[in-house]
Amino acid sequence: MTTTTALEDAGGKRRKAPTIFDVAERAGVSHQTVSRVINGDPTVREQYRSQVSDAVTELGYRPRAAARALAGGRSRALGIITAGDALYGPSSTAIGFERAARSAGYHVLLSTLPEDPRPVDLSGALTTLLAQDVASIVLVAADNRVLDALASLTVPVTVPVVVANAVQRDAARAPVAPSVAAVAIDQAAGTELVMRHLFDHGHRRIVHIAGPSVSQESEVRRSTYVRLMQESGLEPVVLDGDWTPASGFAAARTIDVHAVDAVFAGNDQMALGVLHAFADEGLRVPDDIAVVGFDDVPEAAHFTPPLTTVRQDFRAMGERVLETVRALVEGEPRDETLLVPELVVRRSA
Repeated sequence: MTTTTALEDAGGKRRKAPTIFDVAERAGVSHQTVSRVINGDPTVREQYRSQVSDAVTELGYRPRAAARALAGGRSRALGIITAGDALYGPSSTAIGFERAARSAGYHVLLSTLPEDPRPVDLSGALTTLLAQDVASIVLVAADNRVLDALASLTVPVTVPVVVANAVQRDAARAPVAPSVAAVAIDQAAGTELVMRHLFDHGHRRIVHIAGPSVSQESEVRRSTYVRLMQESGLEPVVLDGDWTPASGFAAARTIDVHAVDAVFAGNDQMALGVLHAFADEGLRVPDDIAVVGFDDVPEAAHFTPPLTTVRQDFRAMGERVLETVRALVEGEPRDETLLVPELVVRRSA
Protein backbone atom coordinates (compact mmCIF):
# COMPACT_ATOMS: atom_id res chain seq x y z
CA MET A 1 0.00 0.00 0.00
CA THR A 2 1.39 3.41 -0.97
CA THR A 3 0.77 6.43 1.22
CA THR A 4 1.07 10.08 0.31
CA THR A 5 2.11 13.04 2.39
CA ALA A 6 0.06 16.18 2.94
CA LEU A 7 2.11 17.91 0.23
CA GLU A 8 2.15 15.07 -2.30
CA ASP A 9 -0.62 13.56 -4.40
CA ALA A 10 -0.98 9.96 -5.60
CA GLY A 11 1.17 10.71 -8.64
CA GLY A 12 4.03 11.92 -6.51
CA LYS A 13 3.55 15.56 -7.51
CA ARG A 14 3.67 18.27 -4.92
CA ARG A 15 0.40 19.99 -4.19
CA LYS A 16 -0.71 22.89 -2.05
CA ALA A 17 -0.70 22.29 1.70
CA PRO A 18 -4.18 21.69 3.14
CA THR A 19 -5.99 24.69 4.60
CA ILE A 20 -8.48 25.10 7.41
CA PHE A 21 -11.22 25.07 4.75
CA ASP A 22 -10.02 21.67 3.50
CA VAL A 23 -10.23 20.35 7.05
CA ALA A 24 -13.71 21.80 7.47
CA GLU A 25 -14.91 20.20 4.24
CA ARG A 26 -13.45 16.80 5.17
CA ALA A 27 -14.92 16.97 8.69
CA GLY A 28 -18.31 18.25 7.52
CA VAL A 29 -18.23 21.28 9.80
CA SER A 30 -17.65 25.02 9.44
CA HIS A 31 -14.16 26.48 9.41
CA GLN A 32 -15.10 28.36 12.59
CA THR A 33 -15.67 25.01 14.32
CA VAL A 34 -12.29 23.78 13.09
CA SER A 35 -10.67 26.90 14.55
CA ARG A 36 -12.42 26.38 17.88
CA VAL A 37 -11.25 22.75 18.07
CA ILE A 38 -7.66 23.66 17.18
CA ASN A 39 -7.61 26.37 19.82
CA GLY A 40 -8.95 24.06 22.53
CA ASP A 41 -12.41 25.52 22.99
CA PRO A 42 -13.99 23.23 25.65
CA THR A 43 -17.55 24.04 24.50
CA VAL A 44 -17.20 22.17 21.19
CA ARG A 45 -19.27 18.98 21.12
CA GLU A 46 -17.25 15.77 21.34
CA GLN A 47 -18.66 14.54 18.01
CA TYR A 48 -17.34 17.60 16.15
CA ARG A 49 -14.04 17.49 18.02
CA SER A 50 -13.53 13.88 16.93
CA GLN A 51 -14.49 14.66 13.30
CA VAL A 52 -12.04 17.56 13.15
CA SER A 53 -9.23 15.54 14.77
CA ASP A 54 -9.73 12.76 12.24
CA ALA A 55 -9.71 15.23 9.35
CA VAL A 56 -6.54 16.92 10.64
CA THR A 57 -4.83 13.52 10.82
CA GLU A 58 -5.99 12.39 7.38
CA LEU A 59 -4.93 15.60 5.67
CA GLY A 60 -1.74 16.14 7.65
CA TYR A 61 -2.89 19.68 8.37
CA ARG A 62 -0.72 21.80 10.62
CA PRO A 63 -1.99 25.33 11.24
CA ARG A 64 0.32 28.17 12.02
CA ALA A 65 -0.33 30.41 14.97
CA ALA A 66 -1.30 33.97 14.21
CA ALA A 67 1.64 35.16 16.24
CA ARG A 68 4.96 33.50 17.08
CA ALA A 69 7.48 34.50 19.68
CA LEU A 70 10.70 34.20 17.74
CA ALA A 71 14.33 34.42 18.73
CA GLY A 72 16.83 33.88 15.98
CA GLY A 73 14.03 32.55 13.77
CA ARG A 74 13.14 29.82 16.26
CA SER A 75 9.95 29.53 18.30
CA ARG A 76 10.30 30.39 21.98
CA ALA A 77 7.08 28.56 22.82
CA LEU A 78 7.10 25.15 24.48
CA GLY A 79 4.07 22.94 25.04
CA ILE A 80 3.30 20.85 28.09
CA ILE A 81 0.56 18.24 28.46
CA THR A 82 -0.47 16.96 31.89
CA ALA A 83 -2.95 14.33 32.98
CA GLY A 84 -5.14 16.99 34.55
CA ASP A 85 -4.89 15.78 38.16
CA ALA A 86 -3.56 17.58 41.22
CA LEU A 87 -1.16 14.90 42.46
CA TYR A 88 1.94 16.37 44.06
CA GLY A 89 4.52 14.71 41.79
CA PRO A 90 3.10 15.54 38.33
CA SER A 91 1.95 19.02 39.32
CA SER A 92 5.33 19.82 40.91
CA THR A 93 7.11 18.56 37.80
CA ALA A 94 4.99 20.80 35.57
CA ILE A 95 5.60 23.81 37.82
CA GLY A 96 9.34 23.12 37.96
CA PHE A 97 9.55 22.89 34.19
CA GLU A 98 7.54 26.07 33.63
CA ARG A 99 9.73 28.05 36.01
CA ALA A 100 12.94 26.75 34.44
CA ALA A 101 11.62 27.49 30.94
CA ARG A 102 10.51 30.99 31.90
CA SER A 103 13.92 31.74 33.41
CA ALA A 104 15.50 30.63 30.12
CA GLY A 105 13.31 33.00 28.09
CA TYR A 106 10.65 30.54 26.90
CA HIS A 107 6.91 30.71 27.43
CA VAL A 108 4.97 27.54 28.15
CA LEU A 109 1.54 26.63 26.80
CA LEU A 110 -0.45 24.17 28.88
CA SER A 111 -2.95 21.52 27.79
CA THR A 112 -4.56 19.03 30.18
CA LEU A 113 -5.97 15.55 29.66
CA PRO A 114 -8.99 14.04 31.45
CA GLU A 115 -8.39 11.58 34.29
CA ASP A 116 -9.10 8.59 32.02
CA PRO A 117 -7.30 9.69 28.83
CA ARG A 118 -7.94 8.19 25.39
CA PRO A 119 -5.80 8.46 22.25
CA VAL A 120 -8.23 11.05 20.82
CA ASP A 121 -7.69 13.24 23.92
CA LEU A 122 -3.93 13.17 23.48
CA SER A 123 -4.27 13.79 19.73
CA GLY A 124 -6.43 16.83 20.40
CA ALA A 125 -3.98 18.24 22.95
CA LEU A 126 -1.05 17.75 20.56
CA THR A 127 -2.96 19.36 17.68
CA THR A 128 -3.80 22.37 19.85
CA LEU A 129 -0.17 22.88 20.88
CA LEU A 130 1.24 22.32 17.39
CA ALA A 131 -1.13 25.02 16.17
CA GLN A 132 0.80 27.44 18.38
CA ASP A 133 4.10 26.59 16.67
CA VAL A 134 5.73 25.16 19.78
CA ALA A 135 9.35 24.10 19.41
CA SER A 136 8.88 20.98 21.56
CA ILE A 137 6.25 19.25 23.68
CA VAL A 138 6.66 17.89 27.21
CA LEU A 139 4.31 15.12 28.31
CA VAL A 140 4.07 14.81 32.10
CA ALA A 141 2.93 11.22 32.35
CA ALA A 142 3.47 8.50 34.89
CA ASP A 143 0.10 7.04 33.89
CA ASN A 144 0.32 3.95 31.70
CA ARG A 145 -2.86 4.96 29.87
CA VAL A 146 -1.18 8.15 28.64
CA LEU A 147 1.88 6.21 27.47
CA ASP A 148 -0.38 3.71 25.69
CA ALA A 149 -2.16 6.63 23.99
CA LEU A 150 1.23 7.99 22.92
CA ALA A 151 2.13 4.65 21.37
CA SER A 152 -1.10 4.49 19.36
CA LEU A 153 -1.06 8.06 18.00
CA THR A 154 -1.85 8.66 14.35
CA VAL A 155 -1.59 12.46 14.41
CA PRO A 156 1.74 13.58 12.91
CA VAL A 157 3.98 15.23 15.52
CA THR A 158 6.70 17.30 13.90
CA VAL A 159 8.55 18.47 17.02
CA PRO A 160 10.57 16.60 19.68
CA VAL A 161 8.66 15.08 22.60
CA VAL A 162 10.01 14.67 26.13
CA VAL A 163 8.15 12.31 28.47
CA ALA A 164 8.60 13.56 32.04
CA ASN A 165 7.95 11.72 35.30
CA ALA A 166 8.04 8.34 33.59
CA VAL A 167 10.69 5.75 32.89
CA GLN A 168 10.95 5.18 29.16
CA ARG A 169 9.36 2.01 27.80
CA ASP A 170 8.13 0.77 24.43
CA ALA A 171 5.17 3.15 24.44
CA ALA A 172 7.37 6.16 25.11
CA ARG A 173 9.73 5.07 22.33
CA ALA A 174 6.99 5.01 19.70
CA PRO A 175 8.10 6.80 16.52
CA VAL A 176 5.46 9.52 16.79
CA ALA A 177 7.89 12.44 16.63
CA PRO A 178 11.31 13.29 15.23
CA SER A 179 12.76 12.35 18.62
CA VAL A 180 11.38 11.12 21.94
CA ALA A 181 13.25 11.12 25.25
CA ALA A 182 12.33 10.44 28.88
CA VAL A 183 13.35 12.17 32.11
CA ALA A 184 12.46 10.52 35.42
CA ILE A 185 13.35 10.21 39.06
CA ASP A 186 14.65 6.72 39.82
CA GLN A 187 11.72 5.07 41.62
CA ALA A 188 13.55 1.78 42.13
CA ALA A 189 16.47 3.56 43.81
CA GLY A 190 14.06 5.45 46.07
CA THR A 191 12.32 2.24 47.10
CA GLU A 192 15.66 0.60 47.83
CA LEU A 193 16.55 3.51 50.14
CA VAL A 194 13.33 2.90 52.10
CA MET A 195 13.76 -0.85 52.34
CA ARG A 196 17.46 -0.74 53.28
CA HIS A 197 16.65 1.79 56.01
CA LEU A 198 13.93 -0.47 57.43
CA PHE A 199 16.10 -3.59 57.17
CA ASP A 200 19.01 -1.81 58.88
CA HIS A 201 16.73 -0.96 61.80
CA GLY A 202 15.65 -4.57 62.26
CA HIS A 203 12.28 -4.45 60.52
CA ARG A 204 11.33 -7.66 58.72
CA ARG A 205 7.54 -7.77 58.73
CA ILE A 206 6.98 -4.92 56.30
CA VAL A 207 3.69 -4.18 54.51
CA HIS A 208 3.56 -2.06 51.36
CA ILE A 209 0.51 0.04 50.51
CA ALA A 210 0.77 0.58 46.75
CA GLY A 211 -0.69 3.27 44.54
CA PRO A 212 -3.06 2.55 41.62
CA SER A 213 -1.99 -0.02 39.03
CA VAL A 214 -2.31 2.49 36.17
CA SER A 215 0.60 4.45 37.65
CA GLN A 216 3.99 3.51 36.29
CA GLU A 217 5.69 4.88 39.40
CA SER A 218 3.44 2.74 41.60
CA GLU A 219 4.33 -0.33 39.54
CA VAL A 220 8.06 0.29 39.99
CA ARG A 221 7.78 0.88 43.74
CA ARG A 222 5.63 -2.22 44.19
CA SER A 223 7.84 -4.53 42.12
CA THR A 224 11.03 -3.28 43.80
CA TYR A 225 9.53 -3.83 47.25
CA VAL A 226 8.47 -7.37 46.33
CA ARG A 227 11.90 -8.16 44.88
CA LEU A 228 13.80 -6.91 47.93
CA MET A 229 11.55 -8.76 50.35
CA GLN A 230 11.93 -12.01 48.43
CA GLU A 231 15.71 -11.59 48.12
CA SER A 232 15.81 -11.27 51.92
CA GLY A 233 13.77 -14.44 52.36
CA LEU A 234 10.73 -12.50 53.56
CA GLU A 235 7.08 -12.67 52.55
CA PRO A 236 5.90 -9.52 50.73
CA VAL A 237 2.44 -8.22 51.62
CA VAL A 238 0.93 -5.63 49.28
CA LEU A 239 -2.27 -3.70 49.96
CA ASP A 240 -3.94 -1.55 47.32
CA GLY A 241 -4.40 2.20 47.60
CA ASP A 242 -5.19 5.06 45.26
CA TRP A 243 -2.76 7.79 46.46
CA THR A 244 -5.37 9.37 48.78
CA PRO A 245 -5.16 9.58 52.61
CA ALA A 246 -8.53 7.81 52.77
CA SER A 247 -7.13 4.77 50.96
CA GLY A 248 -4.12 4.68 53.29
CA PHE A 249 -6.45 4.88 56.29
CA ALA A 250 -8.65 2.07 54.94
CA ALA A 251 -5.65 -0.17 54.15
CA ALA A 252 -4.12 0.40 57.59
CA ARG A 253 -7.35 -0.66 59.28
CA THR A 254 -6.96 -4.12 57.70
CA ILE A 255 -3.41 -4.66 59.00
CA ASP A 256 -2.80 -7.07 61.87
CA VAL A 257 -0.52 -4.77 63.80
CA HIS A 258 0.66 -7.67 65.98
CA ALA A 259 2.13 -9.35 62.87
CA VAL A 260 3.64 -6.23 61.24
CA ASP A 261 6.43 -3.95 62.43
CA ALA A 262 6.63 -1.44 59.54
CA VAL A 263 4.49 0.05 56.78
CA PHE A 264 5.89 1.44 53.56
CA ALA A 265 3.24 3.70 52.02
CA GLY A 266 3.53 4.39 48.29
CA ASN A 267 3.20 8.14 48.84
CA ASP A 268 3.02 10.63 51.70
CA GLN A 269 -0.73 11.19 51.43
CA MET A 270 -1.42 7.49 52.03
CA ALA A 271 1.12 7.56 54.88
CA LEU A 272 -0.93 10.35 56.45
CA GLY A 273 -3.98 8.09 56.40
CA VAL A 274 -1.92 5.29 57.95
CA LEU A 275 -0.78 7.54 60.80
CA HIS A 276 -4.39 8.56 61.38
CA ALA A 277 -5.57 4.94 61.56
CA PHE A 278 -2.79 3.92 63.93
CA ALA A 279 -3.44 6.92 66.19
CA ASP A 280 -7.11 5.91 66.39
CA GLU A 281 -6.01 2.42 67.49
CA GLY A 282 -3.75 3.83 70.18
CA LEU A 283 -0.54 2.73 68.48
CA ARG A 284 2.66 4.70 68.94
CA VAL A 285 4.70 5.42 65.81
CA PRO A 286 7.53 4.39 65.61
CA ASP A 287 7.65 2.60 68.99
CA ASP A 288 4.92 0.08 68.10
CA ILE A 289 5.18 0.24 64.32
CA ALA A 290 7.26 2.27 61.84
CA VAL A 291 5.80 4.21 58.89
CA VAL A 292 7.63 5.47 55.78
CA GLY A 293 6.23 7.45 52.85
CA PHE A 294 7.41 8.63 49.43
CA ASP A 295 7.62 12.14 47.82
CA ASP A 296 8.41 14.43 50.78
CA VAL A 297 5.46 16.75 50.36
CA PRO A 298 5.92 20.06 52.21
CA GLU A 299 3.57 18.93 54.99
CA ALA A 300 5.48 15.68 55.66
CA ALA A 301 7.81 17.35 58.18
CA HIS A 302 4.75 18.37 60.21
CA PHE A 303 2.87 15.06 60.35
CA THR A 304 2.50 13.48 63.80
CA PRO A 305 5.15 12.19 64.08
CA PRO A 306 7.20 13.87 61.30
CA LEU A 307 7.39 11.47 58.39
CA THR A 308 10.44 9.57 57.16
CA THR A 309 10.12 9.64 53.37
CA VAL A 310 11.87 9.80 50.00
CA ARG A 311 12.52 13.27 48.63
CA GLN A 312 12.11 13.78 44.90
CA ASP A 313 13.70 17.01 43.66
CA PHE A 314 11.06 18.28 41.23
CA ARG A 315 12.88 21.58 40.69
CA ALA A 316 15.90 19.68 39.40
CA MET A 317 13.51 17.51 37.41
CA GLY A 318 12.04 20.55 35.66
CA GLU A 319 15.50 21.91 34.88
CA ARG A 320 16.64 18.58 33.44
CA VAL A 321 13.51 18.34 31.30
CA LEU A 322 14.29 21.78 29.87
CA GLU A 323 17.91 20.76 29.18
CA THR A 324 16.63 17.71 27.31
CA VAL A 325 14.12 19.78 25.32
CA ARG A 326 16.80 22.24 24.25
CA ALA A 327 19.16 19.45 23.26
CA LEU A 328 16.52 17.73 21.11
CA VAL A 329 15.57 21.00 19.44
CA GLU A 330 19.24 21.45 18.54
CA GLY A 331 19.30 17.95 17.06
CA GLU A 332 21.32 16.32 19.85
CA PRO A 333 20.05 12.78 20.59
CA ARG A 334 19.00 12.08 24.16
CA ASP A 335 17.86 8.89 25.82
CA GLU A 336 16.52 8.15 29.28
CA THR A 337 17.68 10.38 32.16
CA LEU A 338 17.25 9.15 35.73
CA LEU A 339 17.65 11.50 38.68
CA VAL A 340 18.57 10.08 42.09
CA PRO A 341 16.21 10.69 45.04
CA GLU A 342 17.25 10.88 48.70
CA LEU A 343 15.93 9.46 51.94
CA VAL A 344 14.82 12.00 54.54
CA VAL A 345 14.88 10.40 58.00
CA ARG A 346 12.45 11.81 60.54
CA ARG A 347 10.74 10.37 63.60
CA SER A 348 8.17 8.01 62.02
CA ALA A 349 10.86 5.40 61.29
